[in-house]
Amino acid sequence: MKTKIEKIDPASPDGKTLERAARLISRGEVIVCPTDTGYAFAANALDPRAVARVFHLKGRVFSNPIHIAVSSLTEAEKYAYITESARFLASRYLPGALTIVLKKTEVVPPMLVAGLDTVGIRIPANNIILRLAEITGLPLTATSANISGKPGAYSVEEVAAQLGDSLEQAVMILDQGPLKTHDLSTIVDLSVSPPQLIRQGRISWLEIREALSLFHRPDGTENTQSGG
Repeated sequence: MKTKIEKIDPASPDGKTLERAARLISRGEVIVCPTDTGYAFAANALDPRAVARVFHLKGRVFSNPIHIAVSSLTEAEKYAYITESARFLASRYLPGALTIVLKKTEVVPPMLVAGLDTVGIRIPANNIILRLAEITGLPLTATSANISGKPGAYSVEEVAAQLGDSLEQAVMILDQGPLKTHDLSTIVDLSVSPPQLIRQGRISWLEIREALSLFHRPDGTENTQSGG
């Protein structure tokens, strides 16, 4: 099946194009779409067959979990147990280049998270993937559309160059053009105490630590009286 490339404006994405992409995702297909930190493979994160396709497309080992993109923190509550500190970070940095790792709910398939009891939550600052998550009502895989171990892809041309003939396994590409920023999301694990930095990205760990200090006592326990 030949991959269909659709040009799309991130400032005002075409509704019909998004609806077509959303239908494909709901049927278990994998598409390529932009996020705020690169092009990504977007598939139904609750569908093990779709998730397996994403792993195979990337050449990613199944022991390396995949994070999910959702349209809002309310949606995130279906898939993760949201702490007060997570709410505070979300209020400051989301939508944006931050992935928050939290304890997962039972609906999250083990394959997606490599059998772990946690899941990484993203709310990207990109209208296209946010609208797809909203239209489908599903969590979407939010892993970069590249071959594992190779640089992230920030244009459709870079995606095609890395994937070659394998790109045909993605049935649609939403092309907003080359992305201006080439940063990764910062990944912070809030499922442990004290919180841990998993990957440094656009948002500095120092900034995150300063924000988290408003919610955690010196011994690392959460200050549940702080509100959020």
